[in-house]
Amino acid sequence: MSMPTPPIGTPATIGARLAAFTIDVAVVAVLATVAGLLWSSAVLAAFVAAEVVLALWIVQARWGVGPGAALLRLRVSRTDAPFSPGAGRAFVRGSIVGIGGLVFLIGAWVVQASAVWDRTGRRRSWADKAAQTIVVAVPRRDRVAQAADGAYALATPTVLGRSSIESGRAADVGRQQALAPAPPIAPAWGSPPPPLPLSAPAPQPSTALPAPADAAGLPAAAETASPSLPGAQIPGGQLLLAFDTGQREQLPLPVTVNLGRNPVATEPGDALIVVTDPDRLISKTHLRLEHDGESAWVTDAGSTNGSELVDDDGRGRVLAAGVRTRLDDGVRVRLGERIFTVSRLIGGTP
Repeated sequence: MSMPTPPIGTPATIGARLAAFTIDVAVVAVLATVAGLLWSSAVLAAFVAAEVVLALWIVQARWGVGPGAALLRLRVSRTDAPFSPGAGRAFVRGSIVGIGGLVFLIGAWVVQASAVWDRTGRRRSWADKAAQTIVVAVPRRDRVAQAADGAYALATPTVLGRSSIESGRAADVGRQQALAPAPPIAPAWGSPPPPLPLSAPAPQPSTALPAPADAAGLPAAAETASPSLPGAQIPGGQLLLAFDTGQREQLPLPVTVNLGRNPVATEPGDALIVVTDPDRLISKTHLRLEHDGESAWVTDAGSTNGSELVDDDGRGRVLAAGVRTRLDDGVRVRLGERIFTVSRLIGGTP
């Protein structure tokens, strides 16, 4: 069973929540008052207040913030994933706060302060529980960058694998391939012979008699040679990107591609893929994917809603902006709220 990916950050304190909500209310009140005084109309003031509340709802649904949250570095997020709440959750959340405000206005602050009674320790108010949201304190970019540097800033890209044992085996195989010539392609039922150690003595000429020839004049040992299989793989092939929306993109290998809502090339020769995004949570140039025919790397291009790698168990690892990270087999990539898989298609037979 896949576990939900937790939001990024720690639950916001009650004081920070109340301060952020007070700032939002003050913005609405100031704008409505200014409009009412300029045009001497209470109806116009109420109309302006309604328009500002609508704008705050849209901003919170899209980015999870308001004026107060932006100043205090808070963010409203979904409880099951580190993403903005969306229109539906933001509407439910705002409606409950508004209903609370009907009780002498102070009821809205009571709804916000109800997070103090959350026994789970996540400081979710009544509105958050109904909308399945949580208010978190966003860490500063410099701290995120330091954590990313500590995790990824190595001479070679970091491999995100299922276990450290598999990563160690992959590193050993890479060192053996660098020290010894590459073995030939093995049949489907066999395996390539291990490379000889550097200290192994040179083979001595055999003094044994040659194997007897059969009736056709061929040595008998030739009968045991592994035949060339018609299904053996050859270099090259295609790269297939399959999105959760049903969008599929196929590109020749090797390839470097930029993905986003309206991507632009980083270097000459970059391929461009426009990702279908009904929620419009993907940046214009969101992610860069590189594949050399054997391995793949991904780099977040400084997107607004971030990117992450998701393994088979549903656990996610957020990509720091600008950090080139190796993509391991079976790991999916999330852009905003879109997920895609990377598959290599072998082209043709020898």
